[in-house]
Amino acid sequence: MKNSQPLDAQHYLQGFFPASAFTNEHQLTQLRLLAKRLRLASLPQLHGLLSGNHMSRQKGRGLDLDQLRIYQPGDDIRSIDWRVTARTQKPHTRIYKEERERPVMILCDQRSPMFFGSERSFKSVVAAQCAALIAWAAFDHGDRVGAVVLGDNNEADFRPKQRSSHILNILKSINLFNHQLENQQPVKRSLSQSLSNLKQSLKPGTTLYIISDFYDLSEQDKATLFSLKRHNHIVALQVFDPLERVAPPTGNYAVTDGNQHGFLDTHDQSSQHAYEDAVSTWQQGIKNTFRSLAINHQQISAGDIPFAALKLALEQRGAA
Repeated sequence: MKNSQPLDAQHYLQGFFPASAFTNEHQLTQLRLLAKRLRLASLPQLHGLLSGNHMSRQKGRGLDLDQLRIYQPGDDIRSIDWRVTARTQKPHTRIYKEERERPVMILCDQRSPMFFGSERSFKSVVAAQCAALIAWAAFDHGDRVGAVVLGDNNEADFRPKQRSSHILNILKSINLFNHQLENQQPVKRSLSQSLSNLKQSLKPGTTLYIISDFYDLSEQDKATLFSLKRHNHIVALQVFDPLERVAPPTGNYAVTDGNQHGFLDTHDQSSQHAYEDAVSTWQQGIKNTFRSLAINHQQISAGDIPFAALKLALEQRGAA
């Protein structure tokens, strides 16, 4: 999906999302200026008990009036609505929807399959930019933010905190993992491992953003995702490159990993068709998995500036 934003907006966003094969820690930090334009969706059901900026179904002293009812023993007298009481000659209490904090956890995939791009930026760079935007938007919203940065051989785990220095440490780690992709190591860490770890450590009521190409999402992961979804809100952000969906026309194409250069020969049309069929089947499987679990699934092209697609994903209202 190509960006349809006005040219002046495109030019403005270009400064925040420079085309690149590698991340820049300073640019990830600067995305906080843009994150102020994002609005995290308020979700209808929460399970946490910490005060914050999301509406809960638990009744209490908050900002939005939920109902008026006859005064009951134990009600806070400060909540009595004296106008209604005078009109009805019966004491009435105002009941409010109390605000609750929703911790945010970001799983950012920085493994070798993400180290690819054909039009603008590498998938790994776009994933890092999305993670930075989500982290800053959640922090500015008053939420505690944590992250799991997934690499080829290991992962970095940051428990949710509400400090700007904590966000900077997360971005530093993402940037470090991203630049390690230059070494092209075999992938030893799976998405399944990270999801299983989160299943054990994630506190109920958390919003979990999974940013990956989901190349190794398996049928066995459905059970883990289902368990996570029972007590948390999950958003799956699938970063893809256009070349992964449709093979280019026949010809020889120059390719690079950011340092070395080579050529790709695509003259064999039968191989092209077989590749596209396999990719279509694989992608439909991913869609079906998230649809069956009622998990918000948004696709983000590495060939575009990701802001519009990410904004849509963050502002969609869902059920926890």
